[in-house]
Amino acid sequence: MSRDWKKFPVPPIRSAGDLSTATSIPERVEAEDLRPLPPDCYLGRQPIYDAQREIRAYELLYRRNPADAEARVGSGDQASAEVILQAFLEIGLATVSPEQPVFINHTEGLLAMDPIVPPDRCVIEVLEGVPVNRETVGDLERLRGMGYRIALDDFVYSDGMAPFLHLAHYVKLDLRSLSPGELRRHVDRLQRFRVRIVAEKVESEEEFRDSQALGCDLFQGYYLRKPEVVRGRRIPANQLSALSLLSECMDPEQSAAAIAAIISRDATLIYGLLRLANSALYGRQGKIDSPVQAVSMLGMDQVFRWASLLVLSGYNDCPAGYLGFALQRARACESIAEAHGSHGPRAYMTGLLSTLDSILNAPLDQIIEPLPLDGECKRAILEREGELGAILDAVVGYEAGNFDAASRGGIAGPHLQAAFWQGVEFSASMMNDLKVVAAR
Repeated sequence: MSRDWKKFPVPPIRSAGDLSTATSIPERVEAEDLRPLPPDCYLGRQPIYDAQREIRAYELLYRRNPADAEARVGSGDQASAEVILQAFLEIGLATVSPEQPVFINHTEGLLAMDPIVPPDRCVIEVLEGVPVNRETVGDLERLRGMGYRIALDDFVYSDGMAPFLHLAHYVKLDLRSLSPGELRRHVDRLQRFRVRIVAEKVESEEEFRDSQALGCDLFQGYYLRKPEVVRGRRIPANQLSALSLLSECMDPEQSAAAIAAIISRDATLIYGLLRLANSALYGRQGKIDSPVQAVSMLGMDQVFRWASLLVLSGYNDCPAGYLGFALQRARACESIAEAHGSHGPRAYMTGLLSTLDSILNAPLDQIIEPLPLDGECKRAILEREGELGAILDAVVGYEAGNFDAASRGGIAGPHLQAAFWQGVEFSASMMNDLKVVAAR
């Protein structure tokens, strides 16, 4: 796949003020109100039926709020990217559509990207505003060659649409915008193409039967079933981190270890990566529990696709201040572990993931338990057990100014103080690196 930065419209980066050095954990700065509570995410889905009224697929729809009856879209790229991430990672296809494929709207920009959803589960729905030109035809040829099915949304026939029709598997005809005569002419013209015709916006039994009699294969509309909203927990990827990851993924010389190191700067990136790598859709027998292992298994292109969606989605994301706190704690834990002959990277990840409750605004046990971490790491984060737990407990105590509690694990005060300030310096350095990437 071509990794071309210019193909991706990058949303503006939100942050909570300057990326200044932070010297305390998020709980200490509630009064500053660094960010609003991250909302749950919502996704609309509407079934697509066959002539026997059996559900054959779901169309996935962008929804900002659960009460929205229709999409309120500012950017088509952003809306489609959010739908893909929500369906695949945050809510999960097992919840959204356990068996049937999902139709997902794609803008011209999204067509240039290789999808993150496997081809047996995803139908690429080309929005009506996408132009027919050499680039878009080439994109559809590439996607079809990868095994994806193509649907043309709100289709209106013209001879100029022939290149798309030769590549399409489905054509959706809007009954609200076509008269009965126009509908009949469209169906007749489409007979010479090998496409299945979807009658959409069916609003009565008569329309259902008439469109079936004309030769439509599939049916969608309020008469059959209105869209319903499914709900999940948003994973607020920091845009600075996502930009840095995307930038590095574009370097073909980067190794899996180097990319994993970038992901390891951000707790939510680790969380999302492990969710992605351990998705049941990949059919693995074992579990993936480290960033290096996950990147190696997924491959650079798949990580690139994921990073691209994070950038395009333009979340109301965790501001940079929270990322600074997480980096500071992670490096402090790593420093103490290294000084005591323990495994530094495991301590780093333990410290980083221990901040997820503040970032995701959810109980830590609900976040950590589903992750494919070994028991030692989970117990360290949730119960402060074992050597990793003692290191984390000491760092958290020192952050809070509870120096007596911090020293209970047998870690000397000077070591804690040195580790704390190493964390501060590391956080400042990493945040400066991210600012450089954001300024490119």
